[in-house]
Amino acid sequence: MQRALPLPTALGLSELRPCGACEDVTAALGMYTDLYELAPVGYFTLDGAGFIRAVNLTGENLLGIERSRLVDLQFERLVTSETRPALVALIEKICSDGGNGACDVSLLRKGRKPVFVRIEAMSSNSGLEIRLAVFDISERKETEAALLASEARYRRLFETAKDGIMIVEAGTGEITEVNPFLVEMLGCPREELMGRTLWEVETLTGIAANRADFEALQHRECLHKEDLPLTTRDGRRLAVEVVSNSYLADQTKVIQYNIRDITVRKHAEEALLKSEEQCRTIVSNINEYVYSVRFEGGTIRSIYHSPKCLEITGYTPDEYYSDPLLWFTMIHEDDRDLVVEFLNGIFAGKDHEPIRHRIIHKDGTERWILNNCAVQRVEDGADRRAISRLDGFILDITDIKQAEENIFFLAHHDPLTKLPNRSTLYARIEQVLSVAQKAKRSVALLFLDIDGFKQINDSMGHDVGDRLLQSVARRLSDCTRSCDLVSRLGGDEFVIVLWDCGVAETTIVAEKIITSGFAIEESNVAVNTSIGISLYPDDGSDYLALLKNADIAMYHAKKSGGKNFQFFTHKLNEMAHQRFAIELELRRALERNEFVLHYQPKVDLVTGKFSGMEALIRWQHPVRGLILPEAFINIAEESGLLTPISKWIILTVCRQIQQWQQQGIQSISAAVNLSASFFQHRDFEDTIESCLLETGIAPECLELELTEATIMSDPQKVLGSMAAMKALGLQLSIDDFGIGYSSLSYLKKLPVDKLKIDQSFIHNIATDQDNAAVVRAVISIGRSMQLKVIAEGVENASQLAWLQAEGSEEAQGYYFSHPLPTKGITALLKQGPNFLHNPRGKHQTRQS
Repeated sequence: MQRALPLPTALGLSELRPCGACEDVTAALGMYTDLYELAPVGYFTLDGAGFIRAVNLTGENLLGIERSRLVDLQFERLVTSETRPALVALIEKICSDGGNGACDVSLLRKGRKPVFVRIEAMSSNSGLEIRLAVFDISERKETEAALLASEARYRRLFETAKDGIMIVEAGTGEITEVNPFLVEMLGCPREELMGRTLWEVETLTGIAANRADFEALQHRECLHKEDLPLTTRDGRRLAVEVVSNSYLADQTKVIQYNIRDITVRKHAEEALLKSEEQCRTIVSNINEYVYSVRFEGGTIRSIYHSPKCLEITGYTPDEYYSDPLLWFTMIHEDDRDLVVEFLNGIFAGKDHEPIRHRIIHKDGTERWILNNCAVQRVEDGADRRAISRLDGFILDITDIKQAEENIFFLAHHDPLTKLPNRSTLYARIEQVLSVAQKAKRSVALLFLDIDGFKQINDSMGHDVGDRLLQSVARRLSDCTRSCDLVSRLGGDEFVIVLWDCGVAETTIVAEKIITSGFAIEESNVAVNTSIGISLYPDDGSDYLALLKNADIAMYHAKKSGGKNFQFFTHKLNEMAHQRFAIELELRRALERNEFVLHYQPKVDLVTGKFSGMEALIRWQHPVRGLILPEAFINIAEESGLLTPISKWIILTVCRQIQQWQQQGIQSISAAVNLSASFFQHRDFEDTIESCLLETGIAPECLELELTEATIMSDPQKVLGSMAAMKALGLQLSIDDFGIGYSSLSYLKKLPVDKLKIDQSFIHNIATDQDNAAVVRAVISIGRSMQLKVIAEGVENASQLAWLQAEGSEEAQGYYFSHPLPTKGITALLKQGPNFLHNPRGKHQTRQS
């Protein structure tokens, strides 16, 4: 129960007197009680010691403490310690002086945070009580605090802003505030700006150019922004962005300027503009046609087409702008599906490579282009990736494509004859054989080699040889069907593959080729060919087997005199295997030193003494015994072994002469017969010089014999090598003279010392008038040109007598001596016989 207090005292109505207009005092007191309880202000009555004696409902609610607990509670205990001194001072003042006063304090509340209140206090008329009116000012305090915080934030932003800020009074243009950044930007002390007008500050004249513009700003209700120049106090020229707006501040209209330094941005923009201009210039001058196409709502819109499009496609940029689909309609109809697939891949977000396709130029020609593009995507409403813009370039690669096709053609065809080359032949014949196997058809492979081609190429020049090969290629193509294959393997070798041809059909084609021949009319050259033939499946099941067997047959055709064709047989295969076996044994023979030299004396027909000797190679086979050169020399030459064998012969002869000289056998020379391949070898001259240098023998001790065929194989080169040998001091002779085709006029140019009459003229010289006439002519030529003449193959006394009578100076043959091994010829040299008095006598036994 709350304690009853005298109402008049609580309300401060102790002086209340009865009123005639209100007889019912009880009613009046009830009205005042309601006013007291329901007033929006908390009322507290304190005694002289500060204890609460009365409190209204509003005060009770304000504190959240029941009235019964408030009464007799010292009021200052309800005040927070921070604000209590203000209340104590106020009460003390009122108690001592009387009157009234006010203070702001915070009151503690039950279960809630303290509340800010305004207390207005006054003493009672009796001076025994203090009456407090407590006003809740929490909202006002919060507003004030927020305002202070806002002002602090504004001030902080104002002070720390990276834009210059200036406040100007609208009426006068007087500067009332500037922030530090503006001071720093302008380079002016703050005191030089404050209180002055815009027009008095030189650095700000660009911002307030005239008063009319300034006054116009006062009436704008929105922000005004413009870019202006500004010169700082130290003369730096800045580009600034000025944003201005007007508003009321403390009932005074002001204009706020936000000034941002955009010098760097302006420079960047200028650089960007310059860069864009450079890009436009570059794009206009590069070889690529640059384009940009935008996709909007399912439609295509051309954004940019560089001027290069006119050169590459024939259409101007304006034509593309007016017809966005033009770039698609100009695509070659055979390539449109490819391009659509390419674009669909881009639309699907797939990685892509540049695409090559054809377009039709405006002039109707077909062009190849390389089309590459980059895609910019944006998210659409369905949260999917959609095409926004397609940027790309197009490069005309027509020339590149043509070059690639040419390279491809050259990689698969012979550049001279335009026929398929070896690799193409291999690939296609494998396909042909695969089909033939499934269809059970026959296939013929013809291996062709031009007869005498090397001689024509060397004697008449490579130009004639090339034209001859081209003529052969055309003729072979004319002799075959479109389903057949004609290929050049290299050199003068060709291969023909005939589809579905047996022996009879292949024979017809081969005879047609043989009988037609090949010719170059302007060069008066006509040649023929040797052909080897193998058949699938009888002679081989794959390309390599067929080619090998056709090569064997062709070799046999060559050996048969050329200008014929031969089918592969097992007998030929056996012969080829034998030849191959001999080749292998020859290689081993060279490695194992199985070759030996025999020497046949040359005889002076006047004195009967040694005039020299000829070194002749023999193969001392470990199983088959001594093998004469006729059985292996051709194989050695064809397999490339003749050159290393010839080097061995030269070195062995030089070493043997050195040994004889060391044994006291002086003034002896030995002749070596050289092949054309070795004489034309790049190491020939070095080989001769190194052998002479190693052994130290005199150059005139070594004689080189060359056949007329060797000399005429490459006259210019051979003549040069002969001159070099002659300069070294070697003796040179023409072997088998009379059976070749060198002319007397050409013979005069050759630096030779001897002419050697072939033994075919000596054999029946006593009875064959034609042979006798040839020998007389050779002897006469030698005498007239001061060349020694030696006859080989002398086998009887009548031949010797005839030669002596005709004036031949030297001779060699079985009549005097068979070729002897080193030991036998050494003994003969030491013996020093007279071959005329003792031909084939006691000094030797017959050896072969």
